[in-house]
Amino acid sequence: MAESVQEALSRLVVGQARAINALSRLIDMHFAWTSAPNPLHRPPNALIIGPTGTGKTHAIKVAADALDIPCLVVDSTRLVSTGSSATLSLDGILHLLVKRARSSKGSDAPEERAARGIIFLDEFDKLRYGKTTEDTAAVQRRLLQFIESDGIDLAPSEFDESRMVDTRGILFIAAGAFTNIDRYRDQRAVGHGWGNFIRPEDVHRYGFIEELTARLPVIIRFDPLDVDALQRILEQPDISPLAFYRAYFHSHGFALDVHENVLTEIALAASQSKLGARGLHQELFPVLHDLANILIPEGGNGDRPDQPTRLTLTPSIYKQLKNGTYRHVQGFDDTPPEH
Repeated sequence: MAESVQEALSRLVVGQARAINALSRLIDMHFAWTSAPNPLHRPPNALIIGPTGTGKTHAIKVAADALDIPCLVVDSTRLVSTGSSATLSLDGILHLLVKRARSSKGSDAPEERAARGIIFLDEFDKLRYGKTTEDTAAVQRRLLQFIESDGIDLAPSEFDESRMVDTRGILFIAAGAFTNIDRYRDQRAVGHGWGNFIRPEDVHRYGFIEELTARLPVIIRFDPLDVDALQRILEQPDISPLAFYRAYFHSHGFALDVHENVLTEIALAASQSKLGARGLHQELFPVLHDLANILIPEGGNGDRPDQPTRLTLTPSIYKQLKNGTYRHVQGFDDTPPEH
C-alpha cells in the first residue's frame, strides 16, 4: 500500500487530528479482525458526530481509497420514505456495495471484497425517533438487524445461484450533525472522565433505540472548522475548491492566482456561514462568477494563447468584485501573489 490510512487522512483531512487518530485506529482494528475473524468477538461499529462541512464523509472516502476497499455512502433518509422510487432497502444497500466492489482491485470475488468494505450511513440523525411522520423506530430496528446479521443471500437478483455475503466483517459507520446533542451530555452526571464526550446514552436520549446505539459504541467527534483550518484547505492543492475554479479559468486562457490576504478573507467569510468547508464555495462562486463574466465572453474566448495570461486576485480587486465596482480596464497585476 503506497500510503497508510493515517497518512492519507492526515494529508487530506484538515482540522480533525483527534478524529483522524480514532478513525484510522478503528479501521486498522477492523482489518485485523477480517484477517483472523472471531465470530464471538466482532469489531465495533462507529458513529461520527459533527457539524456539516467538517469532513465526515470526505474522511471515509479518503480511508477507503487508501485501502482500495469498496465503500458505499448511503443517505439514511432513503431508508424511510416507503413507496417512493428513492426508497432503498437494506438488501439493496448490500447489492450496491457488491457492485462497488467490482471496481476495486484484487482477485477475490466481489462479494468477498464487499464483506471487508465500509457502509457509511450519512444523515443518520434524520432517523431520530419522533421527528418525522414515518415510523423511524421501525427503520432503526431494521438497521439493527442488518448490522447484527451474519450474512445476506444476494440471489436471485445479483447472481444466478445463491451467493451469501458475510456481513460480519463490514464496517458500519453512521454519521450526522446531531444538532444540540450536547444538551443531553450536559444533563448527565460527568464523572469517570467523560465530561466532554458524547456517550451512547446521549444518542439514545436524542431519539435512537438503545439496542441500535449499543451497536455503534465507538463515537468519534468532528470539530467545527475554524478560520485557520478553512484557509489551510484553500491553500492545499489536493483538496482546495480553488482547484476547480483555476482549472476553469485555465481552460479559457487565464492562470488564476489568489493573494494570501484574500484567502484569509474568504476563510473568514466561510467560517461565518457555519457551513464548514462547504462555505468556501458559497464565498468563492459569486466573486469568481462575476470575474468570469467580465473576462470570458459568452460561449468561450476563441483560440487560447500558448501561454495563459496570469491573473492575481488582490485584496483590492477582491473587494471591488464583492461590492460590484470592479471594472477590467488596465488588467490584473501579472506577478504571482505575495506569500
